[in-house]
Amino acid sequence: MNKRTYVAAVALLAVLLTACSPGRDQNPKGPEMTPEAVKAQITELYEASAAAIAPDGWQVDASWLACSDDSTADGVNLLFAASRSAPLPGEPADLITQAQLVWQKYGHDVSVERDTNLTPPRWVLSDPPYLTGAHSDGSYYLLDVSESAVYFRAYSACVPGDIFELTSPTPTP
Repeated sequence: MNKRTYVAAVALLAVLLTACSPGRDQNPKGPEMTPEAVKAQITELYEASAAAIAPDGWQVDASWLACSDDSTADGVNLLFAASRSAPLPGEPADLITQAQLVWQKYGHDVSVERDTNLTPPRWVLSDPPYLTGAHSDGSYYLLDVSESAVYFRAYSACVPGDIFELTSPTPTP
């Protein structure tokens, strides 16, 4: 499976998992959370993770999604994905341990897990725990490191926001 297919499959899985999550449109951080704040939190965690593993060579994609199929509802989720396919500056097990310390500084209670069912095998950080789905608000965070690639994925809780404002191109004067 190539990298694009893998990222697309994980994104689709995230959307499907959160569509079935009870209370997924409830934001436990309260209505003060804005799309800008959510994006800043996820971007900050990604940048700190990338710095702990390898600061250069990442490809990033961030997309806003509506929380529901109802076009009149005001609520958005951020799907953030980043990947890196280049030689790593150290052993994957050491790099994921460094990333674990970073995630703990950002308030994520994570442990390192090894998934040998994937090809190539990967070291994984996940909040909530790996392969348990998403939080009750639909959010999740995941970082996996193999010998040949690194993937960071995050899906935010639903926050108040207008999908059309966030996805429409800004008109030029």
